Amino acid sequence: MTKHDAVKEYFEPKILELADKNLNFNFSPEAPDSVSIITRYSDKLIRSFITGEKEKEYGFAIDIVKAYSTEDDDLNLEAMNFVQAFMDWLDEQNMQKIFPDFGEECEVEKIENLQNMPNLAGINEEESLARYMLQGRILYREKGE
Repeated sequence: MTKHDAVKEYFEPKILELADKNLNFNFSPEAPDSVSIITRYSDKLIRSFITGEKEKEYGFAIDIVKAYSTEDDDLNLEAMNFVQAFMDWLDEQNMQKIFPDFGEECEVEKIENLQNMPNLAGINEEESLARYMLQGRILYREKGE
């Protein structure tokens, strides 16, 4: 299993629970309630140790598409709160040390949000959709050889 497989497997149950949809990988459709993980980098070296261990980082973005409104209602607020709740869940996973399984050669140390609130990344006025994005990373150590 690759790190990409492990990350998708880690997030997918929560996405099914929240949105009742499958998690898209490196593809973000213009569809309401779609949720995608977009990889930014994998195995980015942070530092090496004389023991041969390496501290590395797996970067990702979560892209969530929700209905958008230009009316006097709370639809946009509800969407923002939905995405913020996902970020809160991710913080809770980190506090409880519930991490993706990167295999026997890696020890995940942390999974974290890289921002304190989601970005409104774009609006599709024709389809009345808004795209929200949050950035995160997984810090891990890879055993030396």
